[in-house]
Amino acid sequence: MIMNRRAAVRLEGPGLMMNIFDGRSAVLGVVDDVSRSGMRVSTIPPSFAESVETCYAVVNSAWQDFHLALHPRWVHALPLETFKMIGFQIQDPPADWTRFIERLEIEQGENTFFAA
Repeated sequence: MIMNRRAAVRLEGPGLMMNIFDGRSAVLGVVDDVSRSGMRVSTIPPSFAESVETCYAVVNSAWQDFHLALHPRWVHALPLETFKMIGFQIQDPPADWTRFIERLEIEQGENTFFAA
């Protein structure tokens, strides 16, 4: 059994795209979930060097773009090794990112339905 040790609330499917630079090339990724201090990104090409200490990303949202420094924490190759999924830790999350996540938390909380 794998234990989830994440302390931060994860927000699923925020509909974000990102360009991420590993020091050699920039690639496009789809953000699957986010928190105030991290994110899970899929559809990253196998050529992306996840072994770098720090990579840089521009995350595009409907409201604004966020420039983030990221540290890869884990990597999972997808079937047929066509893409990878990578979990990133955000290094020193900027205040505008934190406000954005707080806004998403409120919006997703308002859209949560509880069965009686």
